[in-house]
Amino acid sequence: MATWNDYSVSLAPQISGFGNPNMTGADYRTVKCEAPSFSFDTAVTELALLTGQIGAAPERVIGRRSGTFGFKIPLEGLKSGYDPTLENPGSAGVIPPWMCLVANALGSNVAAVANAANFWNGAHMNNSTYQASGVASATTTAITYDAPGAFADVDAGDLVLTAESPTSTTLQLGFAKSAAGNVVTLFEASKNAVNSNTADNYGTATGWLSAAAYSQIPMTIKFTGQDATLAYIMQDFVVEGFQVTWNSGEVPTVTINGKFYDFAMDKTAGGLVVPAAFDRVPQIVGSVNGYASLAGSQKCGMESCTLDYAIEVVDIVCHAASQGISAVAYRNPRIRASVQVLHDTADTVYDSAGNAGNVGSHQWQSFFERGVTTSIGCYVGSKVGRAWAFLIPAAYFTAVATEKRGEFLAYKLDVEATNYTGDTAIHTETTTDSPLDSIFRMGVG
Repeated sequence: MATWNDYSVSLAPQISGFGNPNMTGADYRTVKCEAPSFSFDTAVTELALLTGQIGAAPERVIGRRSGTFGFKIPLEGLKSGYDPTLENPGSAGVIPPWMCLVANALGSNVAAVANAANFWNGAHMNNSTYQASGVASATTTAITYDAPGAFADVDAGDLVLTAESPTSTTLQLGFAKSAAGNVVTLFEASKNAVNSNTADNYGTATGWLSAAAYSQIPMTIKFTGQDATLAYIMQDFVVEGFQVTWNSGEVPTVTINGKFYDFAMDKTAGGLVVPAAFDRVPQIVGSVNGYASLAGSQKCGMESCTLDYAIEVVDIVCHAASQGISAVAYRNPRIRASVQVLHDTADTVYDSAGNAGNVGSHQWQSFFERGVTTSIGCYVGSKVGRAWAFLIPAAYFTAVATEKRGEFLAYKLDVEATNYTGDTAIHTETTTDSPLDSIFRMGVG
């Protein structure tokens, strides 16, 4: 007898849509995650049926099968051994699977995905490419390129990454906001300015929350054990949300949660699978260009930092469909972030009209009461291939609480992304095929 005590989690996109599990082995990618949390659920109706015998349990009437599945991944950058001078995000095997899954959940540009290879290559993301010696000069808020062709595929909303070499430990990271001539302006000041006329522009992959969040591509999960007989196949897996942690001094993580609509054992599909190797995103510290921003500038003293995406999934029932569900519909996608921030003597006090002074409301309480939007973001990268960042360009405060953190006074801030139209198209990009004016964007490079 062999128990089931080791696991692999592999996923494949269902390009043919809901109700069509993907059973093609080459379409699967295995994720390097913690042991997943899951439930296999079978609907049961208990009826007080008359059994005709004292003490006999009544029959249970069995209904459809479904379940939930979740897994946590320390964030990965691009593939191990990535050579940015020879390949770019969008090339086969370069983008980590977790980023493909997150971009799919956000919608990004899922209409661009035609097959499984497209999906795992990141066709639904906005991908930029390497340009050797493309940079002329830079400040923390703007990068001057040698010519517009040096940023020909950098669109508004994209993550921008420049450095003097692929192994440089000084990166300039930021999200493009607009361009004029040869100058690309960033949404907010970066930690570094790679002010060198020999610096290169490096490829990145950016996902964003788009209207296509209502068109998420369902996945098939292959959950396997150490023996060839140990495998569960879960079809029609859809993401209901994910949470990213981005605490100072820690490697950021993402936890992806969702539901599936049918499952079956397959005694021929088991066995452990070694995931493809990707470079780990480093811990968020200054020595690897770590940087967190709040209200457009660097902010220290932030703890308990989380980023959450949630979308409601509604079942569309059909008597003729497998398990009685023919499709799902989505509604109310939301991006939320939460941080705890220490009180600082430099914090501003505002009166009821929003004028700075000595008497009134602390700035976070004032922003909350006056409906002032703020931005929030995080950036880190030890070298090309190990960079990650996210940005919420405009968010409303949904709650502000004054509390103690140990012996210190702190504020717990909860924000929710709202409408934003501050970007300007750099080329011919639109809100459909790029992160232009997106209320949330995340990238790797």
